[in-house]
This record gives sequence, structure tokens and C-alpha cells, in this order.
Amino acid sequence: MSTLLVQEIDFSEEEVLLGLQQYEKQTLFHIQDLIYYPYYFFEYQVSAKSLLKFKGKVACTVDALGGRGSLVDVKPMFFERTVETGRIPQPVIAEEDAISIAERFVFDNASSKAKFVTMPKIIEVQRNLFYRPFWLTDFKLPNNKQGQLIVDAVSGSYHPL
Repeated sequence: MSTLLVQEIDFSEEEVLLGLQQYEKQTLFHIQDLIYYPYYFFEYQVSAKSLLKFKGKVACTVDALGGRGSLVDVKPMFFERTVETGRIPQPVIAEEDAISIAERFVFDNASSKAKFVTMPKIIEVQRNLFYRPFWLTDFKLPNNKQGQLIVDAVSGSYHPL
């Protein structure tokens, strides 16, 4: 067991199965497991001169396994929880590398969206390693073809594996 900073589960196992069954009535679904996927969260104060003075906060996440950055619309809420160790992939991307990825990602996005007269000043406000819950789901089609889906337990979105 490990104590981690996690996002809360918004879609329970039962809700996921019910939603998938409603969408694909002829397909049999089974929840295999719940995993907690690692991400780094970064929040920055950004200021620069453009045609208008720009000052505000920008947040992004960095996938701790693949190193991909993503802007965050709404700051996530994190909670400390105890999680079974087998359900936690270990980060591949070191925190120092994630810092570089996040800074470059935020700088590139800020620069492309606003025509700055000066270089944007980016100051880190917050940094966390957190884990997002995902349901691993098996499915079987009427023609006996099988597959797996991963369902985001926070947003409810799903993707084939």
C-alpha cells in the first residue's frame, strides 16, 4: 500500500459498466482493474507585454510515463489516499525532466496564443506528482472478438488499448 496524491473517482465501476452497456447494447463489458496513472501538475504565473499587458496563471500536466504536456482548463483537486501498490505505474520521466517539459510547453503555448512584445516571464507557483484513476475494461463483441478499453474515472471518457 502507498499513500498518494490522487484525483477522486467521479465515475464508479457500476456507472462505467452501465454507461458502456447503454452505448453498446450487444457487447459484454467487465471491469478488470483500477489503476492510478502518474502525472506532474505545474501551475505558473505568466506575465509579458503584448499589445495589452498580459498577466495570469497557466497550468499544465506532464504525463509521467510518456512526457507529453497538456494545458489544464480547471485546476484539479487532489486528495491523499492509500492505494494498492500493484495499481500504480512508476513514473518514467524524472521530475527535473518534467520541469523542463512543462516550462517549454507553457512558454510555447503562451507565445503562440499571444503576440508578445517581450519574452514572457514564467514563475512556478505549484508543482505536484499526482495520480489519476482509470478503469481497465475488457469487452467481448457478439462475433466473439475481444478487446480492452481504458476509462477515465474522472471524466468518463474512454479509449481502446
